[in-house]
Amino acid sequence: MKWYLLLDYRVLPLLSSVCWIKHIVHKGGKHKAASTRDCPYTLFNQTFIDMSLLIIRIFLPIFLLAVSLSPLAQAQDDQKTLRVAIKPSEPWVMYDIDKPPEQRNPIGFSIDLWQGIAKEIGVKTEWVYNPNVPELLRTVQEGKADVGIAAITIRHDREIVVDFSTSMFELGLQIMVRADKSIGSPLMVLVKEVGKFITPYNMILFLGILFCVINLRWAADKWSPHESQIFSKTYWRGVYDAFWWSITMLLTWEAPKNRGIARLIDLSWHLIGLVALSILTGIIAASLTIQAVGGAITSEKDLPGKRVAAVATDAPKDYLEKIGARVVAVDTLNQGIEMLLKGEVDALVHDGPRLLYLAEQINRKHKPGVLVLPSVFNHQNYGIIFPNGSDFLELINLGLLKLREPEGLEKSFHDKLKEKWIPKTN
Repeated sequence: MKWYLLLDYRVLPLLSSVCWIKHIVHKGGKHKAASTRDCPYTLFNQTFIDMSLLIIRIFLPIFLLAVSLSPLAQAQDDQKTLRVAIKPSEPWVMYDIDKPPEQRNPIGFSIDLWQGIAKEIGVKTEWVYNPNVPELLRTVQEGKADVGIAAITIRHDREIVVDFSTSMFELGLQIMVRADKSIGSPLMVLVKEVGKFITPYNMILFLGILFCVINLRWAADKWSPHESQIFSKTYWRGVYDAFWWSITMLLTWEAPKNRGIARLIDLSWHLIGLVALSILTGIIAASLTIQAVGGAITSEKDLPGKRVAAVATDAPKDYLEKIGARVVAVDTLNQGIEMLLKGEVDALVHDGPRLLYLAEQINRKHKPGVLVLPSVFNHQNYGIIFPNGSDFLELINLGLLKLREPEGLEKSFHDKLKEKWIPKTN
């Protein structure tokens, strides 16, 4: 019982009894009854009224505030929990599938985005794990989850069985190829092909031949008639002059005024240079031709007729079949990457941000690694899915739109997530 109620239930009856006992005693003792003004009860009554009014003025606002806040506290305790279906898809949703569900602790772009939305609308989250997109769609469609989020492309055939939110991310397809299969400029091809010949053995062999030719040419010049001599007679100066002669004569013919063995050496060295240059030119031309005709992929226009890996259950497979690519369906993206690295397929097509994220991981472990081409095509949107007619669609849409709006001069919550999770280039 509250302390201030004791004034009414305990003190007041006691004082009243004392007052009336005194009144009876006075009457029995041949005295006049005490007037009510003499009774302490009257004084107490007025005091009690004043105290009651004061207590009401002080505690009534506090009581009303407590009453008004109690439903809010109860609402927070009774905060609704939404079942959210997810599936693995780097960098959108990532967790260790080998761990039990309660220990998986998913992370990623979609996870952070959903947690931001949940905070905006005031709900708790229970994760519902799925292996792939079809299973995730089925889980939401059958009402086993209230919401689904991962990397789910908004498509008309899916809109029939589930409802989609507004776009949560805009992207397109991109192509992953092996880094050593990407087409380059003629200069890069030249560097690459010449680099193949620069081995320790070849360098020692070339320097040995060059040393012999330089000394032989200097000796021939020294023993030639005086009028046809072009090098110094001293050894070091003469060898230095012969070295520069070997470089220029290898590629050009200056026809110096000499005869006999000196002229034969000049002609032979020049022919060797022409043959070497012709061979190198042929190798570069063949390399460029092979890349342009038989192997290199620079955009989606090069995909028809090529062996292209795509996940069997995802949207890119349908697109590749429409443009005439030789689609190699794989169960997982990692399987497609393994086939690409082994040369079993010419390219891998998937959503650009995911390929860029995985390329970073692959190139840390493999050389020459992979390359994601900059060409972006078949633009599409990711969305959050709901059972048809869901009561949460409008509420979550509002939360999503709010998180995509800039916060004054600062970037939006959505833009900050992109910087955190989505690589911009290879």
